[in-house]
Amino acid sequence: MGMKAKVSSLLNKYKNLSLPVKASIAFVLCSFFQRGISTVTTPIFTRLLTTAEFGYYNIFNSWLEIVGVFSTLKLSGSVFTQALVKFDNRRDELTASTAGLGTVVTIIVSGIYLLFRGFFNDLMDTTTMIMICIFLASWSTLMFELWAVQLRVQYKYVPLVALTVVSSILKPVAGIFAILCTDHYKAEARIISLVAVEIVVYSWLFILFMKRGRTFFNKDLWKYSLSLNIPLIPHYLTRVILNQSDRLMIKSMDSYDAAGIYGLAHSLAWLLTLITSSLMNTLNPWFFQKIRENNTKRLGPLSYAVIALVGVCGLAVTAVSPEIVRFFAPKDYYEAIWLIPPLVASVFFMFIYNIFAVFEYYYEKSSFLMIASTVGGVLNIILNYFFIKKFGYMAAGYTTLGCYVFYAVAHYICMKLIIRKQLNNAKIFNLTILIGLAVLYMLLSGVLMVTYNYWYIRYTIIIIGILAAFLNRKRAMNILKEIRSKPKKTET
Repeated sequence: MGMKAKVSSLLNKYKNLSLPVKASIAFVLCSFFQRGISTVTTPIFTRLLTTAEFGYYNIFNSWLEIVGVFSTLKLSGSVFTQALVKFDNRRDELTASTAGLGTVVTIIVSGIYLLFRGFFNDLMDTTTMIMICIFLASWSTLMFELWAVQLRVQYKYVPLVALTVVSSILKPVAGIFAILCTDHYKAEARIISLVAVEIVVYSWLFILFMKRGRTFFNKDLWKYSLSLNIPLIPHYLTRVILNQSDRLMIKSMDSYDAAGIYGLAHSLAWLLTLITSSLMNTLNPWFFQKIRENNTKRLGPLSYAVIALVGVCGLAVTAVSPEIVRFFAPKDYYEAIWLIPPLVASVFFMFIYNIFAVFEYYYEKSSFLMIASTVGGVLNIILNYFFIKKFGYMAAGYTTLGCYVFYAVAHYICMKLIIRKQLNNAKIFNLTILIGLAVLYMLLSGVLMVTYNYWYIRYTIIIIGILAAFLNRKRAMNILKEIRSKPKKTET
């Protein structure tokens, strides 16, 4: 079959897919494109900005995540998704009302900031201009997320893909242009250009919501959103702190240069989440199906195989870390090479705890998630404080790893409690195998780190790894086919 015929066959298969499947494919590709543009442009920004300027930009993003929890209450999160399903005949009214509530909350929080801006600027080591940018970015992003969630629920993927592509291209282009137009304040130019694009591209959505929903304030809908979102703030905040406190504490206890190097390593290591997120999105429905059918025999063996697959991907990233960093950044950033292995290992353990957390989501044990998130966030701050002070900013990579190992252990314990109560204490996972996989991964990761200064040994290991992956490719494909298999209809 020629290339033209293959393309035609693929297009015909796509046309015959159901609307939800088409939408799912479009949303995944959209996410990959968004992350891909960000990744492709990273080498440009690391060469246009010094490590300190790159660190300043990373610190802005960290504060944006944290302040955004308070200024938007994460109104576009899972509560809003559930509400769109619950109030399906009032979707436009609900979206408009939520946009109105988000606008009021942003105004109130920004007003409190302006009243005490001297205190907050000193506390956060920032300026009023940057804080205004944070509030504008939080609000405009909320408008986009509300619109995106509504389109996802309705499977209207074309407008979402179009606007995402436009904004994903405009942000780096505007950033590069702004940096090249100034000899000073390059980090600020990058930030202001980013916010300007978001305001231009996203703010009109607020007008669209008001036009369609004709509702700014609805007492019942506001009460519903606030009653469910406010209790979740500690959960959202601790998750953000776990991801962002490293850079903030490195900046405070070391320098913007160190924060920039760490930020680059974190971004590169977190590229692995593109794979783990896709796997979990595929694995979750399969897990839910097996739990619902009380058919849990295959959950353990399949999980071990998928964990091993993620481990192989993580080791592959670890093996080529020196080349990745040299491609993405000049020599001022090269210390990031030594941060990538522990951060990639963090993603590995993040994937493991997400497998355990499936049981918490299925049986709606959100209190377990809340407790684990809170303890993990506090533990991260404590470990960072002591270890960064004693060993320098490199320690942050290992404190992050330690916290995700804690997460995996905590969620395993929670899962065991749920299984004991809900599944008659069924033996789903073999703890010895899980520990063996984790220990093996850590040992191999350590071996690869040792070979960073011995390229010929490392390249030999990489070639052996490629051959092993090639020989086991059919086994990996069979695993993916099993978890993507359509649920069988149960007899009634």
